[in-house]
Amino acid sequence: MTLSLEQSFPDELSALKELFGVYQVEGQLRRLNEIYEYTERKWRDYVAKLGKVNFLLIVEAPPWSAFGRPEYVLDPASRSRKLMQALRKVFCLRTERQQADASEALAEFARRGLLIVDSIPFAMAYSNKRSRENYNNLVRLTAQSYLRRKLLSPSLSLSPDLRVAFGFKLNAQAVMNGLGNQIDLGRLKLALRPEQIAVNEAGYPDAGKLRAVYGIEKD
Repeated sequence: MTLSLEQSFPDELSALKELFGVYQVEGQLRRLNEIYEYTERKWRDYVAKLGKVNFLLIVEAPPWSAFGRPEYVLDPASRSRKLMQALRKVFCLRTERQQADASEALAEFARRGLLIVDSIPFAMAYSNKRSRENYNNLVRLTAQSYLRRKLLSPSLSLSPDLRVAFGFKLNAQAVMNGLGNQIDLGRLKLALRPEQIAVNEAGYPDAGKLRAVYGIEKD
């Protein structure tokens, strides 16, 4: 059973309230927990299909939705967003694979050793908050706890040559600053550099830049 956000991340939740306000966060907390529990389950389901992790993509948080089944990149029933569209171009390179359904695409990602990890466990709408110092403080806390805890999961087998990319610019910068430009996983230390931020001018994940970071040639 997944512990609630209040139980797992009390300090981080306090930082979220500083960013959004106590009233807004407490009013949405039940839904935040629903999304968190759902997406954590989908993440574990995906991780169970992974062998060696060769590619790591650090993104921001699960999408916020007020009701219904949560949207999540690792849920094959979710609609295709910019992130999924970019990843299809990176890993499903043959023409006939471009039209693969989401279940097939996720299976291909797992086969190639792609791990997607959020840096924040709270599914809020951050679009107009990322330039604020309170956002940087939140990401500093969640990167040190939630993100690092994910990567230390005993279910994962991380390649010593693991390649790291980021899917969102301001979130990436906050993660790098919060972790001192390195994720320390004991025997494995992952360097974090600006050139790992694989986004286009509009701020969306860019397939070409992801391929460059990951060293994947285009067919």
